[in-house]
Formats: sequence, structure tokens, C-alpha cells
Amino acid sequence: MSLTIQIILLVALLILFVLSSIYSGSETAYTSVSKAHVREMVQNKESGAKLIYKQLERYNQLLSAILIGNNIVNVASATLTSALLGSILSQNEVLIVIISTAVVTPILVIFGEIAPKLLAKNNPIRFLKIFCYFIEGTFWLFYVLTYPISKLGKKVYVTHSEDQLKSILDLAQSEGVLQTGESILAQKALDLDSTKVSQHYIRLKDVVYLDYKDNISKALEVFKETNYSRLPVMKNGQLIGIVLIKDIFHLQKGKVINYLKTVPLISANSILSSALEKMRLARAQMAFVTQSNNKVDTIGIITMEDIIEEIIGEIYDEYDDEEEIYEISLQKSRVVVSAYIYDVFKQLEIDLELLSEDEEEMTVRQYLLKKTNSKRIYKNTRFNLNDIVSFKVVETFQGKPNDTIVEINKI
Repeated sequence: MSLTIQIILLVALLILFVLSSIYSGSETAYTSVSKAHVREMVQNKESGAKLIYKQLERYNQLLSAILIGNNIVNVASATLTSALLGSILSQNEVLIVIISTAVVTPILVIFGEIAPKLLAKNNPIRFLKIFCYFIEGTFWLFYVLTYPISKLGKKVYVTHSEDQLKSILDLAQSEGVLQTGESILAQKALDLDSTKVSQHYIRLKDVVYLDYKDNISKALEVFKETNYSRLPVMKNGQLIGIVLIKDIFHLQKGKVINYLKTVPLISANSILSSALEKMRLARAQMAFVTQSNNKVDTIGIITMEDIIEEIIGEIYDEYDDEEEIYEISLQKSRVVVSAYIYDVFKQLEIDLELLSEDEEEMTVRQYLLKKTNSKRIYKNTRFNLNDIVSFKVVETFQGKPNDTIVEINKI
């Protein structure tokens, strides 16, 4: 075999190596890329985005074309390698096999498979922007073969379960795409369709209400004592509607029954997302809870605030009573040092196993003094517990050590 032919074979072999790299990398890139990310690229009118999105829509057929192209290239590479080595080594078959196995095959695997796959895995978008048009050509080149293959099986629609979505959110949080609070917020929103009203409604015995016979002056007194903007009305042991303070605050005479407004009835077995939608459609901030859909006897109430707090945490306003524990967000809370550390951990859902038996009887102040090995708590005193929860003294008051406020963050 002449030198010219050997050079041609060598150049052809290098081209096949490059094609193998493109096919191998593209296979990984199309698998790794996020369809949602590509859709966002389309909206931003990025180069190649529309074609990549179109290719992802026909992924199975595209993958078949890539695999066919890659196999043809690899078979051709093996054939040309044998022919080239044969011409150089004068048909010494043993030596040809040894060199092909020990030298050429590792080079093909490393540079034609492993390296491009790793590159495409780390930069799938960039990889596809470069090679999507070449892959599109491959798609149409093998269309006659891939089309009937794609029709052999039923189309499978890939969906995610709720647990899988939560895992994705956890992964996004760990990779820094989402902040911890954002991830928890999204997961709690997902929990709305699995949490029942029965877990969050206010029992009838705990409800502040007006009697249907009460007059306006009596109602205004109750409104003033409670600072509520609406109150349910009771008749013969059943809630029959609500009265809004804005409807009666300017009145001096009359009966509350004359200003009654109806609210939706919601079964205690309903899920929170369903209850929220029903209240939204009824434009109601409060609903009455019944034992089941078939019963009209009320057993309590639930408010829009109750449902929203399930997602974002406790909501406070200027009329709420002073409490020892304030939940600022899903991750952050503030407590006074006179509160018991056991109660704090329990309310904030922190693992109680982190407390020893003697610590369970301590106040937050005593607990911090022990953990920081100090005799006094100063402003900005900090303590981190096993990278799970952190404590920081944010406010102190001269002469009032028990009013010191500590900020607690769940890490």
C-alpha cells in the first residue's frame, strides 16, 4: 500500500475519531440538558435554542439516529485501523491485534467516548449549541431507519411524583440554585394537597363567637376585646354565618343577625389545597368546618391565614399577644432567653435528641451559658449546634437579663 493511501486512511481515521466524539458527547448532552432550561433559552431568543428544543421533543428518534451513527463510525474506525496497521506491519496479524488492542482501542475509548461524555455532561448547553445542526443532519440521514423504530413501542410520558419533585428541590438547594427557605417553601406548598383540614382547623370550643340574638353594642365589645375583624355567629349550637366589623362599627343599635354574611362549608376530610381554592372562589377569609361532605353540623372554623401559615410559617400582626417564640420565617425565629429550650426545640421542630436530660429543664439563657462556657450573655454571642441550628444574641436590655432576645436559625 502506497504512502499516499496510508495518509488518506490516517486522516479518515482521525475524522472518524472526531465523529465518534461528537456522537458520544451528544448522546450525553441531550440526556443531561434540562428541557425547562432550553424553553427559557427559546424565550430569550438564544442561538440554536429552538432547534435544540425541537430535538428534545423527538428525543427517542433522535437518540436512535445518534446511536446508529456512532456504531457505524466505530465499526468503520475498527476496519480502517486494521487496514492501516496491516499495510504498515506487512500483514503480521499477531502484532496487528496487539497494537490494536493495547494502543488504538484505549485511545478510541478515552478520546472518543469518555472525554466527550464528561465534557458534554459538564457543559450540555454549550456542547449542543455547537453540534445541534450536525446532529440534525444525522437525524434526517437516518430518518428512514429511525422512524419505524420509534413507532415500535407505545409513547411513554415521563412524569415526576411528589417525592421526586421534593428530591429535585433538595438537589437544587444543595447546588445553590435555590436558597434553603425557597426550597422549604416550595415543599410545603406541595404538601397542601396531602394535608387535611382536620389537622389545622380551630375546634368549636376554642372559637370566639357571637350569639345570633346579640345586639350591636355587645358585638362591638367583643370585637374590641379580641381585635378581630370578623366573628362567627352561633345559633342553637351551630355556626350560621359571620359578621364583619366594617359593617357595624358605625352603628349603635340593631341586631347582629341583620348583618350576617354566609361563608363556605368545608369538610374536615378535605385537603388544604381544595379548601384554599374553595375559599378563594367564594372570596372568603373564613370557612366553617363540617365532619364530612354529607353533614352540615359545624365542628369548627378555618381561616385563609391558617392555610397560608402552613406554607410560610406563623403570621403575626400588631394586635397579637406577646409570645416567647416568634417565627420570623421558615428557618429563622427569635426567642426570649426566659423560654425553656425544650419548648423552643419542640415548637421549631428541632430534633429533641440534641438535648441531654439536664438540658431539657434549662431555659435558653441557662442553655447558652452552658454551651458557651460563660457567666454572662452579651450581644452578638454566638453558638452553633452540630451545624444543625445556630444561636445569636441580637438584643439585650440593661437590667432586664430575662428579656434578652436570641435569634435561632435552622441550618
